[in-house]
Amino acid sequence: MNAVPPTSFSLTAINRKRGISSPVAPRQREATALIEPMDLSNSAMPAAASAEPAAPSIKLPFDPLRVIDAIIRRWWLMLLSGLIFSAALLAVGWLRFETLYTVKSQIIKQQLASAFRQSDSGESFKPTDLTIPTLMSLMYSGATIAATGIQLEHRYEESALRSGLIVAAERNTDIVNISMTSNVSADAVLEMLKAYTETVLQLSRELQRSDASNMKAFLQKQIERTDVDLLKVNEELLAYGRQSHLLDADKQMDAWLAELGNFTLKYETLKLDHDTLDVRILGVERELGKVDTNAARVDTARKELADLRVRYTDEHPAVVESMEKLHSMEQQMKSSGMRTDAPPKPGESNVAESLYLDLVRLRSEKQVMGEQLTKLLAVREGINERLALLPRQAMEYAHIKSRKQTLETSRALLAGRQREAALYEENSQGYFRLFSMSRAQDVSAVKPTQKLIMAGAGGFGGGALLVAAIVVILTLLDGYIRSSGDLKRATGLPVLGALPLKLDSTTENEDSWAFRTWTRLQPMLQTHTNGGAMICGVLHAAEDNAASRLIGLLADAAIRRGLACITITRELTEDALTLTAAVDQPERPGKITREITNRPYRIGMDEEWQWTPSQRQQWQAALAHWRTLPGVVILIELPAVEQPEALLIAEQLPNLIWAGSSGTCLVQKVQDALRMYRDAGCRLIAAVLDRAPTLRPAALARFGALALLLSSFSSAWAQTALPLGPGDAVNINMPGFEGLERKEVPVGPDGKLTYMQARDIQVSGLSLDQLREKLVTELRRYYRNARVVVTPSTFQSRKVYVLGKVVKKGAINLDRPLTILEVVAEAGGLETGLFQQNTVELADLGRSFVMRGQTRLPVNLEALFLHGDMKQNAHVEPGDYLYFPSANSNEIYVLGNVKMQGTQGLLAHTSVHSAIAQAGGFTPKAYTRRVLVVRGSFEKPERFVVDMEDVLTARAKGFRLEPKDILFVADKPWARAEELLHMAINAFLQGAVSGWTRANIGPYIQQPILPQLR
Repeated sequence: MNAVPPTSFSLTAINRKRGISSPVAPRQREATALIEPMDLSNSAMPAAASAEPAAPSIKLPFDPLRVIDAIIRRWWLMLLSGLIFSAALLAVGWLRFETLYTVKSQIIKQQLASAFRQSDSGESFKPTDLTIPTLMSLMYSGATIAATGIQLEHRYEESALRSGLIVAAERNTDIVNISMTSNVSADAVLEMLKAYTETVLQLSRELQRSDASNMKAFLQKQIERTDVDLLKVNEELLAYGRQSHLLDADKQMDAWLAELGNFTLKYETLKLDHDTLDVRILGVERELGKVDTNAARVDTARKELADLRVRYTDEHPAVVESMEKLHSMEQQMKSSGMRTDAPPKPGESNVAESLYLDLVRLRSEKQVMGEQLTKLLAVREGINERLALLPRQAMEYAHIKSRKQTLETSRALLAGRQREAALYEENSQGYFRLFSMSRAQDVSAVKPTQKLIMAGAGGFGGGALLVAAIVVILTLLDGYIRSSGDLKRATGLPVLGALPLKLDSTTENEDSWAFRTWTRLQPMLQTHTNGGAMICGVLHAAEDNAASRLIGLLADAAIRRGLACITITRELTEDALTLTAAVDQPERPGKITREITNRPYRIGMDEEWQWTPSQRQQWQAALAHWRTLPGVVILIELPAVEQPEALLIAEQLPNLIWAGSSGTCLVQKVQDALRMYRDAGCRLIAAVLDRAPTLRPAALARFGALALLLSSFSSAWAQTALPLGPGDAVNINMPGFEGLERKEVPVGPDGKLTYMQARDIQVSGLSLDQLREKLVTELRRYYRNARVVVTPSTFQSRKVYVLGKVVKKGAINLDRPLTILEVVAEAGGLETGLFQQNTVELADLGRSFVMRGQTRLPVNLEALFLHGDMKQNAHVEPGDYLYFPSANSNEIYVLGNVKMQGTQGLLAHTSVHSAIAQAGGFTPKAYTRRVLVVRGSFEKPERFVVDMEDVLTARAKGFRLEPKDILFVADKPWARAEELLHMAINAFLQGAVSGWTRANIGPYIQQPILPQLR
């Protein structure tokens, strides 16, 4: 961006040109001289004409429409870049992407066998459990991959095995899924999966066998140690028996010792409780003396009120009742005074009564415990006396024998565990077994087509976005004024109009543009109170020459509005008056404007005019005369804003506008220049742009329509929740407040719902989230920090209706989004029945339909149910109506040379050959090459000829019949000739045989069989 040069003048320089020393008093005098004859409070002047336009609430540092237009103008570059990037990524993907083959297997955790139990006591041995996470960790280990490679004889690299391996545990089951993917071939990946699965199962068996072997060795050491201890105990028992001459221990000693221990424990426990009661009795007596019944009641009421206020607000009925109760108790306590006497009267204080009852109970317990201690002490002394009579040797002998029994039991248990571990080691089944394995036909092949499409789309999008980003950056770095938005941002003024650089059929011409711009400018101009001239100065930059052109256009527009116009510009044309002559004779322009009404009167600045102090005084005098001209518009082209003379002239003018061309001035430079004019009190009212680039309105409109469409889609996507309606029910709960959970709260027929203090909430048409927000808003009036949880219970308000040949006719609740297939499934499916000894569906799918309101949906149910065309499986909406008419009402008529003529029922798949087959087939005289079908016999009959020989030889498709069709099979054309020929041949053969027989063969019967009758 080019650097902005500093402003070339200041107020001090301007004051020097004025020839004054103080900038305050002269400016006030000049401003007063200008403002006095003018009415600045003209109510007809719009707000836009204020000297300082109101700053917008959001001010962007760039023109967004210009950025969008720059992107749209370079669509071809974005397309080209996208195609190049897409082609590059497609080429890389074509070289890198390959067809991937995937196979899967499953292994399942098996329960350990219980048939290995070898002991009756204790639990049987079971190897340490191998968890699924541990197994998955071992399956990914390098040792398992290496073992699989060895099993495959290193035909495939270990990296190929590892990269294509996926192991995942199925949730809430004992199944582990194994997936193997490779780009070699289908047979290779299946071989790798089988080898890997077998390696994993072998690893499972080895782990179980190793665990059993380690446990077996450990148990053997334990058995050896137990045998040594048992041998020592036997020797000790034998030696003690010989030494003490004892053959058996006295078992009664063990019983008495156990009984003594039990009584001793009871005595000590009871004594401790007895001592504790003394302390508790003293504490209760002390508290009972301090209890004040009224104070306790008030304190309890205050605590209850505090607890309620934590949960509820002061408007809650429970809080209001508790406050009234507390106030009443406080008044009662003040009137009755404090009570310190004990015991309390019945019903006076719950706390005092409770303490007194506790005191009585504790004293009673102390007395009972004392009696029990006396009895226990007597029993214990008696047991001690009996034990003293037993010999000491018998006790020692019993102790040694008990140790022997313990060791023998332990040894038997260890031996049983050892035998179980040995059986597990010999017959290891493993922790897991094979559950399923893919076959060769189950191998799924994924071609790189999808990846190539994604790569191409990503490359196209990336290339297009890269160009768009570069265009946006370059547009933002361009500091020149190029659009109306840039001009408004630079000047801070409303832009009256932007004259396009290129005028075509899509833009208005210069005259129309000038007329519209002047129409907007005229109400903003301040005029003399007595109807004087409208004076407007035009500011511009030094490098810009748009002011003269725009002044000419605006002057012509003012002429068309019926106003006289004087233009003062830097250009001196042949028909223009010089500014020197005009200020010398200020009455001359007024006379000429009254004579010339079809064009503006032009005044040009000649070379003699240099805006010297004397010339400025002449200018002020002439301007004061011209200001009084009625019905005249004076448009003045000021010097460039960088020159001090421009500010000196602008201070004398009531209206100023900025005129600039697109691409000639920097935004920052214009802002700095106009800031000086505003500081000087100049009235800037508007700005005009010349040679503005034509923003493509159609493209911008399409862009806005696309953005609106996307926003509507996003809002429709966000609104996926089912709305509530009459008949629905929800579950409502308030966490943190016990007892407020309500199940199946219904929505009434009027669409209203009631929960706790939230009464008659209108919920019809609301989603669950919206209902929760409404309840929270209502309940927070009564509960502090109320949080509401709403869950659906039943949806009964949204229904779709299914009638006709379905199993369950009626209304089906739409408690979730349903398709046509799902609705028919909810209705139990289509009805079936017996037709010609076959089970068929009784619905005529060709005439079935779906109605939505008054519109019949374009859905082909026959293609959906019979051909599986899932494109016809549309989603249903509440109020939809599905009808499946009966197929039994349709019939066809089969006539002619068939074995069984008559009427047949029409099914969806009935054709000519199936109807003839149902009629028993053709007769011998049937003409099969020309079967006639007559359709629409009552209205507009149509004829169709079907060649059955072509159909039966698969040279033509079968002809499908429709309801009320007539099928006629004619006779063969030569059927009568064939009949006569057959009769002639039969007669000739009969005569020939008879004659030949008479001539060559005599009669076999020579004598009469029956006697002759005379």
